[in-house]
Amino acid sequence: MPPIQMFEGRQRPGGFEFPACHRCNSGTGHSDLVASMLARVMPHADTDLHRKDLTKILSAVSNNVAGLLHEMNIGRGAEKLARKRLGIPDDMHPLRADGPILSGHILTFAAKLGFALHYEVHGGLIPARGGAQVMWFSNVQAMNDQIPQELFSLLPSPSMLQQGRKSSGEQFQYSFAHGERDHLLYFASFNKSFAVAGVTAQDCSIWLEDHVDKFPIFKPGDFIR
Repeated sequence: MPPIQMFEGRQRPGGFEFPACHRCNSGTGHSDLVASMLARVMPHADTDLHRKDLTKILSAVSNNVAGLLHEMNIGRGAEKLARKRLGIPDDMHPLRADGPILSGHILTFAAKLGFALHYEVHGGLIPARGGAQVMWFSNVQAMNDQIPQELFSLLPSPSMLQQGRKSSGEQFQYSFAHGERDHLLYFASFNKSFAVAGVTAQDCSIWLEDHVDKFPIFKPGDFIR
């Protein structure tokens, strides 16, 4: 975590490899694919390797995640209006990022990362009564200062994967902080495309369920399809 296809040329540094059952891995495979696609459509990327990678990912999304590419396409007229309304530079091509298909997969991906970080920090699985409460942000939200600044005040400087000279750099950065009663706050960004945040808990009845009307909770077993 995150998946190898998210990295240019599949050059993913080692680390952050976690145990998971086959059914959970299978249940989140399409969400990993969607997150990889969203990470790879970052602005100002125009190399032959990037185009080759992105073409493969878009083909896989088209074949496996019905309706997503259509959901994200807003057309040229809407692109022009979006640039003006949201302050998007003229050389960027806006995509719809609030559709139910995309949001469902990215929230699943955000929860999967939370479960992985919980295991990394606590050395064990989230118990049946626990879970992860998640949210995600597009790069347009970041450009317009719509990511709650409280997140950054509570978290340390971001870390990255490092293996010898190989680094995840801006492709994947993350940070986390311990909370009371084994809660874990985390934030991660992927290229300059999107970011996820969440809170994991050993017991969802402590704080998380009080906010379920705003942010979804994923519990053990929810990844199985």
